[in-house]
Amino acid sequence: MEKKTKQNVFIVIVGVGAFAALMNLHLVFRFMEKVVEIMLPVIVGGILALFINVPMTGIEKRMRKMFIKQKKQPSDRFFRGISFILTFACIALVFTLVLTLLIPELADSMKGLYQLAESRLPQWIDYVEKIDPEAEWVEEILAAIDLEKMVQNIGSGANLFFESVMSTVSSAASAMITAAFGLIISIYFTLGKEQVCRHAKKLVYAYLKPAWAEKILHTGRIFNRCFANFLSGQCMEAVILGALMFLAFTLFQLPYGSLIGVLTAVCAIIPYVGAFISGAVSVILALLISPALAVRCLIVYVIVQFIENQMIYPRVVGGSVGLPPLYTLVAALIGGKLFGIMGIIFFIPLMAVLVELVKEDAENRLRRREDPVA
Repeated sequence: MEKKTKQNVFIVIVGVGAFAALMNLHLVFRFMEKVVEIMLPVIVGGILALFINVPMTGIEKRMRKMFIKQKKQPSDRFFRGISFILTFACIALVFTLVLTLLIPELADSMKGLYQLAESRLPQWIDYVEKIDPEAEWVEEILAAIDLEKMVQNIGSGANLFFESVMSTVSSAASAMITAAFGLIISIYFTLGKEQVCRHAKKLVYAYLKPAWAEKILHTGRIFNRCFANFLSGQCMEAVILGALMFLAFTLFQLPYGSLIGVLTAVCAIIPYVGAFISGAVSVILALLISPALAVRCLIVYVIVQFIENQMIYPRVVGGSVGLPPLYTLVAALIGGKLFGIMGIIFFIPLMAVLVELVKEDAENRLRRREDPVA
């Protein structure tokens, strides 16, 4: 069969397949959903490995610098294993610090709420006793009650409740299993990243033309660099925001300053959104003490968050990935609208990759115009 005939046959097959897919979109979407469900642990593991690789690579580079003057260098496996252990130790340390600060504060708040309710209980009892139980509105309410219908509603509600409980338990168990497998897969990805990259590179060169393969690998290298810079900048910005929150809470004599500072720094890993999670926690904790204190806490938190979002974040994170502040805000907005939190996290480095590729293409086009012979 001639080459042109093969191309025509391929075009016909692709066209027929595309037409069949368009006519059965519900089956296509169901199939894609099933594939994503099956591959979800691998996807989760890959995303976790992408995050773990950034601090792990930084620790490994610094360890290699420490041993650079020694005649006998440790093996790569030694550096990889130690950096992996130190990375997970740092993550565990951060979570332990947050829980150590959060749990006692929540316990004290609940204890204060219980004491407040206990002190107000006599007043509530006196109020109830002053109400005339033989009032006409009480008799009307009691007469309007349909006991048989109430029993039926209670039975159907109990069935729905147990069904929802079983569904929640099943979903939680499935999520825990997926997370466990994802964590295991991320460990394999992280410890064997050179082998994984080598195999991926072979597959790309084997099934694509050299020019396309080189473009794909070049894009992957740019994304890896941009994501590492983005995550480093995000961590720096989180530390800055946590320090600002601690100073603001201390200056305005608001409670839980150290707790909110640490919690804000941890949650701020999620761009633009994470800090509001810690803000909701701070307002709830302040509300348990006093509504007026909660309002003051909300005002202080919103002001600090606004200043950080408009002045600090675009310059720290945008500068780390080489993006102007406007591009950083636009990338976070589009990513959040399309894919939620994960979209916010990944669209900033993706925007940096896109800008970098467009710059390279523009420079190549201008170079060819200046030198028409090339």
